[in-house]
Amino acid sequence: DKSGRQHNFLTPQCDDDDDAEAFEECLKKSFSGFHYDAPESLPSSLHGEFDSSFAGMEHGGLFLYDTVQPGKRRLTRTSVTRTLVGDPGSTYKYLGLRLFSHPWVDVTENGDAISKKCTKEGSTLRKLGYSSKTTSALMTMGRSNLRLIERSQSMLQKHVSPHITPTGMVGSAQFNLTLVNKMEPTSTKRDMKKEVAYGMGKISVGWHRDSGLKDFSSIAVYQTLKEPSGANKNDSWGVALRAMDGGAGGPLESVPPLLVPLPSGSLYYMLDDFNHNHEHAVIAGSGGIRYSSTHRVAREGQGTWQYIRDKMRAFSSGTADFDLGKGIVTAADLSSRKTRDKLVSRVRAQQNLMTEIEFEWLRQWFVQGKKHASLHPYWNRPIGILCDSYSELERASSKIMDVLKVTSKNGPGETHVTEDLFDVLIESFSKISILRRSWRERYRDPIFGRIPEDERPFSCPCLDREETENLDLVVSQIRQWRSAFIAVISEDHVNAGGEPGAKKRKKSKKSKSGSLTKKESKQRASNWEQLKANLK
Repeated sequence: DKSGRQHNFLTPQCDDDDDAEAFEECLKKSFSGFHYDAPESLPSSLHGEFDSSFAGMEHGGLFLYDTVQPGKRRLTRTSVTRTLVGDPGSTYKYLGLRLFSHPWVDVTENGDAISKKCTKEGSTLRKLGYSSKTTSALMTMGRSNLRLIERSQSMLQKHVSPHITPTGMVGSAQFNLTLVNKMEPTSTKRDMKKEVAYGMGKISVGWHRDSGLKDFSSIAVYQTLKEPSGANKNDSWGVALRAMDGGAGGPLESVPPLLVPLPSGSLYYMLDDFNHNHEHAVIAGSGGIRYSSTHRVAREGQGTWQYIRDKMRAFSSGTADFDLGKGIVTAADLSSRKTRDKLVSRVRAQQNLMTEIEFEWLRQWFVQGKKHASLHPYWNRPIGILCDSYSELERASSKIMDVLKVTSKNGPGETHVTEDLFDVLIESFSKISILRRSWRERYRDPIFGRIPEDERPFSCPCLDREETENLDLVVSQIRQWRSAFIAVISEDHVNAGGEPGAKKRKKSKKSKSGSLTKKESKQRASNWEQLKANLK
């Protein structure tokens, strides 16, 4: 019952001394990983760095609304504008959208961080196309990040490490990116939703746990208010906290949520496992635009330009071992079985890489519009390389298709083709067809008709071509080739000797199911066995 839970939260800003004392007690007992520094306790130079960085990002127009897709529901526009800054090539994916970061250090031509200082700091970013003011803002944020790392590590050693066995085994605070948000106050943004669970007021960012982060890593958030008004102190910006019942459980009813008011220039920390066991939200104030910088330790691996770049390089390095146009493995030291398996593994890896490039990178980039692309000059070269790599992989797919077509008529011959190779393409193309259908629906969402034209999806040169084939028809064709291939193999086996009648009967049975992949045939058999068991 929502009405019964109204105002069921604790805050230090209250007239009742008992409630204020209860807040402090609850904070220490049930929210021990949350700590904050008051503005006056921070060095003035740190405040100056963040103010300068926020102003430079604002001047450069880096703050954008995101068009996200919570679950499989219709698209929605975020109520705040934001930008991502971090290690070169880093990204952050949330609610179906991948954010591409701006680098906060100088970079090499390949997009990596420069280990040694340049003759002039920021020169490589300006060469990429960032303005002098934007470059300064990004580099300043990088320096501020180093200071927050140091402060967070001190917090961990002071508040967390002594209570962990073995001592010192705490999560990381080596922040590699920050999500910078710009939030309008309630006085200017009238359509802001209410926080209905506890009656805390208008909510700028709903209840959530930060995702995509390294396990047990800490989070540090700096906030400042631009032109703060003299509004009532009980209507200030704040962060709301609530304890959760384990990783997937709901809010703990036995622990009251907290509302922590935060004045301009505050820095708060969510240390170690706090993000695993708690949710937080941002409660809007009536005066002052809120800028916040949320420093995080994103998971290393699949979400960086270096990851996908090196994966493409590794795949290309094995090209010499295969002639896909002939359907053979050129390495001569393999047994026949291993040779065929190696070809299947190669083609499966090629298809998986194509799928990853298309849906995790290219479509994520082009769906965000031309304005987004123009504001992220670091990514121009990587996106071009991804397009070239995709086109190369697509040409390899065409070669494989040609081989399958020929072998469906003549049998494997001198090739290393087996029915497993047909299965790889059937499964891959079927998956891609489903994903593309989902993306087409996404592009057709009416929300894109209500936003500026330069923020709408635009065409990808290597994906959005008029002559793109209907993959469902292609899959149907490959199934026919597979069935014919099985029939040819069976016929060859009969001609090689044996009892003709028995072989022909076996061939007839195979030809009926030859269009199904091995996985599909196994599933059909399993379903039949289950049906028979249910009928008993």
